[in-house]
Amino acid sequence: MLFFKILAALPFWMLYRISDFAYFLLFRVIKYRKKVVLENLRNSFPEKSEKEINEIAKGFYHHLADVFIEFFKGLSISAEEVTQRVQVNNIEVVKKYLDNNIPIIFVGGHQGNWEWAIHSVSLNGVDLDVVYQKLSSPFFDNLTYQIRNRFGAFLIERKDTIKVTIERKDKVRAICLAADQIPSHLKSAYWTNFLNQDSAFFTGPERIARKFDYPVIFMEFVRKKRGYYDMNLSEIASPPYENLSSNEILERFVQTLDASIKQNPSSYLWSHRRWKHKRSISEEV
Repeated sequence: MLFFKILAALPFWMLYRISDFAYFLLFRVIKYRKKVVLENLRNSFPEKSEKEINEIAKGFYHHLADVFIEFFKGLSISAEEVTQRVQVNNIEVVKKYLDNNIPIIFVGGHQGNWEWAIHSVSLNGVDLDVVYQKLSSPFFDNLTYQIRNRFGAFLIERKDTIKVTIERKDKVRAICLAADQIPSHLKSAYWTNFLNQDSAFFTGPERIARKFDYPVIFMEFVRKKRGYYDMNLSEIASPPYENLSSNEILERFVQTLDASIKQNPSSYLWSHRRWKHKRSISEEV
């Protein structure tokens, strides 16, 4: 832990020199999941040339190295630094519900620096429940927990989402879901077209929104330049949901995220094995 505290205490200019070296190792030497990254990009952007695919991949590895460094900076980054580096746009779409004692759901993908998104929302006066997947390493799980709740976020293990949401249903807050992760149970997943591929999504955001009548807000996190981001908030759906078709909320999220990634392709998490599973015949409609 001492090593990471020392790392986090370094100034940004020095951290980004470390990031440059990390990029060189990841992209040029180790070639970290390069086959996965290129395959994901080719399948997502069939209209792009190989040169364009490689340029996006190169930008992605630069971004991945930066996010890795910025994550550890979360141990020491001040509230003032977060506010300076993350511009939150359209916070009114959130406050109009919370100020009227109506909880909301944030949905987003692994864009930009999703860790700083947690900090930024908390520092904008929003009580935040963050659903997360517990890591297999107790050390890194504890480290991640410390970083994510530095500014007051309340963390919920993914397996306990419904149970804890029921327990906290009377608390006015936002529930934050990284909704582009691979569902653990594919038979209950929602399948749709995402980035030109048949893709599975876990149905948690839709089920929670309908069960508790919570509005759903899309959180887009866009990199402006190194170390600086825009968070753009937009409403996807709000109750009553009786007239919405099945999985309509999820479909709106998927299409909104799809359009955002196509506008900012290098800042999405392409090293994730997002499409390692295929829909079985029994799951096809």
